[in-house]
Amino acid sequence: MLICIRFSAIWNDPRLAFSHLDSERKNLSFDDSFEHFLWGPNICVVNTKTSVIHKSPKPNVLLMVMPNGTVWLNYRVKVQSPCEMNLQRFPIDKQLCSLVFESYSYNTAMVKIDWMPTAVTMLPDIEIPDFEIIRVQTFKHAEEYKAGQWYRLTIEIEFKRKYLYYILQCYFPTYISVFFSWISFCIDTRALPARIILGVNSLMSLTYQVWFDTLIFSVEYLYFQFGNIISSLPPVSYVKAIDLWMISCLIFIFATLLELAFVAYQDKRLILKTNQSGNTALQVVMAFMKSFDVFKDYAVRAMEDVN
Repeated sequence: MLICIRFSAIWNDPRLAFSHLDSERKNLSFDDSFEHFLWGPNICVVNTKTSVIHKSPKPNVLLMVMPNGTVWLNYRVKVQSPCEMNLQRFPIDKQLCSLVFESYSYNTAMVKIDWMPTAVTMLPDIEIPDFEIIRVQTFKHAEEYKAGQWYRLTIEIEFKRKYLYYILQCYFPTYISVFFSWISFCIDTRALPARIILGVNSLMSLTYQVWFDTLIFSVEYLYFQFGNIISSLPPVSYVKAIDLWMISCLIFIFATLLELAFVAYQDKRLILKTNQSGNTALQVVMAFMKSFDVFKDYAVRAMEDVN
């Protein structure tokens, strides 16, 4: 999860109070270089891969001291944090990601941290292409380490995936492929090549998708039709909902081909049986006609034609 946040830490240091020196001044503002001269709780995000302060062009840091010694420190930070995803219901899934804040330098005996009354504020115009934010929740608890207890502040963000793209790119095309394979049921059983072509083409359109180089007309890549969808997903060892859908479509189309083979076999068997029955009846009639001199020559020629 990659997220940009404006992180604020507020604490009170009575040593920095200046109201008795200048009662007219409302606050003192400094740049990031002055932060090293002040004491701070050293709040950090402990479950991140990387955390970078924005620079445009200078570090986006706000440091403000109030007359009573209250310090307000604000960062504009880009945070990359791991998010454990459960893809069993993909692409109609929901994901829960979290950010964990704690004082890296001071335990509960030295520093007590808590959320502000308005802990999290989302930008009103924020929009994510693939997901929709449906819930934001904050927690506080004490984490036990060998060196003691540290307060932890956790924010959980629940995302709901927008699945219209997957319906248009995967579900609808595969549904059409299955529907085309069923058209063969409406074709006469004697038109076996046409029925086979429909079934095989449906299977191939579902299973493979080939890109050709427009310059040399050579095959560049051979992927599953939904390979471009799942290529961005992490490899998992369990079956996803989209996998069950694709397997079901393959089973339906393969069952259509089995039905074609069964019908062709039964049709061929019926034709052979009909021909054998017709030849046997003709032989009986011709044998009977041989007993008459008038039809003897005709019967002999007919038997030769049959054999």
